[in-house]
Amino acid sequence: MAYRKVYFRIHTEGYVSGWSSDSDKAAFKEESRRLFKSLGWTLTLGRNGCCDTVTKGQQDLYLHPSSFSGVLDEDNIQSLQEQLSKAQAFRCYHVDCYEEYRDLSDEGYRAELETKRDEITGYILEKCRTKRSNLYVVAPVAEYAAEKFEVRRLCDKDRRNQIGKQFVAGLMAQLLQKGWLVSAKTSQGEGIRTAADKERGARQAVTQVAGQITTEGQPSPPEKASKRKKPPAPSL
Repeated sequence: MAYRKVYFRIHTEGYVSGWSSDSDKAAFKEESRRLFKSLGWTLTLGRNGCCDTVTKGQQDLYLHPSSFSGVLDEDNIQSLQEQLSKAQAFRCYHVDCYEEYRDLSDEGYRAELETKRDEITGYILEKCRTKRSNLYVVAPVAEYAAEKFEVRRLCDKDRRNQIGKQFVAGLMAQLLQKGWLVSAKTSQGEGIRTAADKERGARQAVTQVAGQITTEGQPSPPEKASKRKKPPAPSL
């Protein structure tokens, strides 16, 4: 069984960017509520300016007068489109299907990410690669990696992706410990770069505080004879 993010594009009588009359609004709500309840969906009334929502099993739809959107079983898309075509106050004129959502547990998600450990490592090292050893990347590489390898799940439709973020953060901490990544303070905050081949294997003590990777015990750069301090490393 496959699930998709779906948008049923809707044309509603009396609605463009707002309602032309209260009677059109009432007709839309009455018919949409009646239709979905007759099909076995559970209705939650919209409040404080929000539209109604309907759910059925792991499926859900947000009933806006210009589109009914949510996650739907692929096998139900065509049949629901046919039901919507019978409505009087509104009509469905198109359906857009987007990314897949999977019924995957936290444990299953971690296991799947583990099978991609080498691929994710390669992505991180490439994103952190700099032309010189005094250049560091300050962009949120961990967020980029977590998003790139994210699996959209039915239990995380809001896409907080905590499991993916935790996995990537742990992997980057390990790469720092192994000396494959090097971190330093820059003028724009904590920076990170991929270690040069000759640096590989040199271990650093690392800590991870509130999801941010920092270094401990990193030696200060040597001072010149004039005692002028070395400027902070530039960032990309």
